[in-house]
Amino acid sequence: MDETTLSSLIDMIKDMRTKEKKVEDALGVDWSVYDKYIEDLEEIILDAVGMPKDNTVEMIKLHGEDAAHEHKDMFCRDTPSEWFYAYGNGELSKEQLIYNVKNWRELFGMKSEWIDL
Repeated sequence: MDETTLSSLIDMIKDMRTKEKKVEDALGVDWSVYDKYIEDLEEIILDAVGMPKDNTVEMIKLHGEDAAHEHKDMFCRDTPSEWFYAYGNGELSKEQLIYNVKNWRELFGMKSEWIDL
């Protein structure tokens, strides 16, 4: 995924979060109408950069809680989810989010040949 497209998708996520916050503040309610769309956009972004799908639930079912987390085939997308959350809270810049997403293999300490794409 090129950086312009990535940036535009991140802007869409930010815009949806901003609109939700405005409604929540104005009405004094929790309103998560965009959550599913935001999750979908995050998945699209992570898929586009070649990140494996999160298979935590499946691996736990197959191998049990403790063994699953040590299994070589398990992959969890919690860290990238935290990047998006930190960006939404202003704790991570857009540039840093883009860097993290584009360089996830390096940040995860993985070589690209370890991942079946």
